[in-house]
Amino acid sequence: MRPMIGVTSLWDNDKGCGWIWQNYLELIWDAGGMPFVLPLNASDEAIEQCVSRCAGFLFTGGQDIAVDRFKCQHPEMCQAPALPRDDLELPLFAAARKAGRPVFGICRGLQLFNVALGGTLIEDIPELTQSSVEHRYRPPAAPSMHQVTIKTDCTLSTFFDAKEITVNSYHHQAIDQVADGLRVTAKSTDDGIIEAVEGTQGAYLMAVQWHPERIYKEYAGQLAMLKHFVDATRS
Repeated sequence: MRPMIGVTSLWDNDKGCGWIWQNYLELIWDAGGMPFVLPLNASDEAIEQCVSRCAGFLFTGGQDIAVDRFKCQHPEMCQAPALPRDDLELPLFAAARKAGRPVFGICRGLQLFNVALGGTLIEDIPELTQSSVEHRYRPPAAPSMHQVTIKTDCTLSTFFDAKEITVNSYHHQAIDQVADGLRVTAKSTDDGIIEAVEGTQGAYLMAVQWHPERIYKEYAGQLAMLKHFVDATRS
């Protein structure tokens, strides 16, 4: 039987409602899991029920984390947060970790893990770094793609045949100070922006800054990465 994987909802500030990209669900299904979209209900009972019923959790991409949730040095550079997501995802992450549930983060998910564990963020890559890499996708241009270098002595490296891989990019923030309990496993090749982390203690934790759900059918290794996460939830 497929393990049930809780998938955090996206949030539309204009419509005041939750929603989800179908490709997140297809990624979990193709990796061997049964995706379950979580309601944006931050009550203690709801979080307890989520943790008791789900074998693991995928924390999806989305808006900036609210500036009062971390040591933000440049709040004016942050964009509108998704407060219902912050209210649910931060306590859900803590509860999942306490219960020993595997977690995987994508884009905002990576940043949320770092914030939840006490780390900080680069509030705006273009303004605060000298990077020439276009990390944020700006429609109607083609999606931004760039190279990422993976460290050789980490779990992430086992999914790819090369040390350097091509990924997509849809973010303007990134990890700055790395939280205790996280280990950097990949960086953007040209500017050193952190692109992936793994947990160093406790239950399974992995997160990437790119969006594997959008490229896993074309780029080898992306699906293997999520299969490894789903396999971890079976135990």
